[in-house]
Amino acid sequence: MLRGEGLVAGYLGAPVLLKVSIEVERGEVFCLLGANGAGKSTIAKCLAGALGLRGGQVIIDDVDVTEAGPDERVGRGLSLVPEARHLFGRSSVRDNIILGGWTKSRSARSASFERVMDTFPHLGRLLKKRARDLSGGEQQMVAIARALMAEPRYLILDEPTLGLAPIYVDAILGQAAELARQGVGVLLIEQNVRKSLSIGHRAAVVETGRIVLTGTARELASNPSVVDSYLGGVV
Repeated sequence: MLRGEGLVAGYLGAPVLLKVSIEVERGEVFCLLGANGAGKSTIAKCLAGALGLRGGQVIIDDVDVTEAGPDERVGRGLSLVPEARHLFGRSSVRDNIILGGWTKSRSARSASFERVMDTFPHLGRLLKKRARDLSGGEQQMVAIARALMAEPRYLILDEPTLGLAPIYVDAILGQAAELARQGVGVLLIEQNVRKSLSIGHRAAVVETGRIVLTGTARELASNPSVVDSYLGGVV
């Protein structure tokens, strides 16, 4: 599994995470819930190596990667799709996707690309377009496709449906569920709490840098505090 143990982190001297521990198993969608600024994206960055820790450990399949950079963590099977996607707008869709497999040999990269295109056949007709000319939903698919080029065992999706049309929301969350069925451990940070819990296996709530509630997705979907705070008071 992917584990963060006692994570302590922050920005410019200000603490954000206060000894957060989290575990994501392969084959599950783990939903991370919380208000804006609670620390969800900071957890994602710490796990992926994009933000240094002030305390704690990150472990991937029993290997301590706390001192490893993002590239080594990708090699260990962890990929991050960051909030706002961060594509190279002037580059083609093909080039953006291929970049996700830059550590592979040419033949392995080609094989990964074919598998990714089987997953996202809709992108086939867009390969020559510039990434910045796509819709938001199409860009998000490109960002996920890029991450899948590394053939991760664990995938972090940080706000993957933010600002997208409903058709893309359903498609992207459906893809997250399908990846879990294929054995990938998915850490899902998603503001559409109701839909994320509907595909999730387990979940946790983050408040001011601490995990305050954990359980199965079904348990949290019926928990009064979660219902009142994130589901509009309606189950």
